[in-house]
Amino acid sequence: MSRLAIVALRILLVLVVVGLVCAQVIIIPIASSEFGGAFSSEAVGIFYTVVGIALVVCVEVALVAIWVLLSMVSRDAIFSARAFRWVDVIIGAGLVGTAIAIAVAVHMYVVIEPRLDAPGLIVLAGTGVLGAASFVALMIVMRGLLRSATALQGELAEVV
Repeated sequence: MSRLAIVALRILLVLVVVGLVCAQVIIIPIASSEFGGAFSSEAVGIFYTVVGIALVVCVEVALVAIWVLLSMVSRDAIFSARAFRWVDVIIGAGLVGTAIAIAVAVHMYVVIEPRLDAPGLIVLAGTGVLGAASFVALMIVMRGLLRSATALQGELAEVV
């Protein structure tokens, strides 16, 4: 991977993290309190604030792992056991995010939708669960590809 591509990806990662921090500090609390106000329950607003911040933390953890993997790529050290740990961190963050998305979907289906009569929220929550689960499945496949590439690189090093 070229140095320019790695620098561009790092710049994008920094911009995404800045946006996520702004969302954690400003957007999520305001949106959650508005949602809780519409539902006439402060507890609902607090619940969705905590859930929103937890989801953003999952994304931030994955982005940190991606940053480390980019560093490994720039040093040509991606085909090592250390890379698997960082891919596992991404998978773990995705699993936690999927569990949170499932909890939100269940909460919306059981508590929110009957009172607000908002089936679109259930569709959005279900889409979030499917997206998170798909991301985890994709990362598991990518981990398998990394394992195969690492084994092939090791065999090639023995031959040469």
